Amino acid sequence: MRLASVVLTMITLALTCLAESAPAVFLKDSEVFVRDAQSGTVRQLTNDGVPKRLLAPSGSGSRIAFVRDSPGVLADVITMRIDGTGTREIRFRPTEATVLVGMRFVEILKWIADSRFALAGSLDPSTCEYAVIDADSGAEIGSYLTDGFSLVVSPDGNHVAYIGQIPHFMPEERRRPQFCLDDECVFDQPYRGFQRSGAHLEYRSSAIWSPDSSAVAIAANDYESDVESAIVRRLAGKHLQFTAPTEGHLHLSWDDRALVVLAGNQTWRLDPGRETFIRLK
Repeated sequence: MRLASVVLTMITLALTCLAESAPAVFLKDSEVFVRDAQSGTVRQLTNDGVPKRLLAPSGSGSRIAFVRDSPGVLADVITMRIDGTGTREIRFRPTEATVLVGMRFVEILKWIADSRFALAGSLDPSTCEYAVIDADSGAEIGSYLTDGFSLVVSPDGNHVAYIGQIPHFMPEERRRPQFCLDDECVFDQPYRGFQRSGAHLEYRSSAIWSPDSSAVAIAANDYESDVESAIVRRLAGKHLQFTAPTEGHLHLSWDDRALVVLAGNQTWRLDPGRETFIRLK
C-alpha cells in the first residue's frame, strides 16, 4: 500500500472516531440541547422560549450556531461553544440598512471553518447569495453571488467553488454559466471563471474537492450536443476538460489526489500533476 494511502486511511479512521465521539446538538421545543456521545447525557443550552432554526455544529464540533427569531434584522445569529459558554449574538444586516444586492432571507447556515460560517439565501428564483461571517467578530468578510445553491467549500476551509450568478429570466440559449473559484466571479466585474469561450456548458453536478483541497471537479453537458465532460480546476495549474469516448453519464470521485471518472462501463483516472486521463478498464 502506498504511503499516501496509509496516511489517508489513518486520517479517515481518526475523523471517524472524532465523529463518533462528538456530541450531538438538536432543537426541541424552541431550545438547543446537546447529547454527550459517550454517556448519552442530554444538557439544555438555551432557555429563552424564542423560536430557533438552522442549528449547525462547526466541523470540529467545538462550536454551534443557529438563527433566532428577532425583529429588525435579516437574521439574528447566535454562536457559542459546545459547552454553552462564549455566547455571541450577531445581528446580520439590520432591515433598515440599504442593501442594493443581496439575499431576501436566510435559508442556509453552514460552517466553513471553526472561525467562519456562511449564511445563504435566494435573491430570486435562480440567483443566491452566500455571505461569509467571522464568527468571533461578527463581521461580514465576503460575499458570493451564485447560480442556485451551488457553492462548495474546500475541505481546508480556505477556498470555494461555485457556478457564477446569471441574470434571472435570461433566455436559456443565451446562458453561459461559469465554474468559478474564490473571487473570480465578483458581482459587476468581468468573470474570470471557466468557461471563458463561447461554448455553452451546463453544469449538472455539484463540485467535488480533492481531499487535500488542491483541485475541484464538476460534470458538465454541452448545451448543443448534450455530450458530457469532466471539468477539473487546480489551484496551481491550468484547468482541464475531459470528454470520455463512450456514452453514458459521468460519475466523478476522488481517490486520494487522483480523480476517477466512470463513463458507461469504462473507468478513467487523472493522477496528480498529469494533464491526461488514463483508461483503467
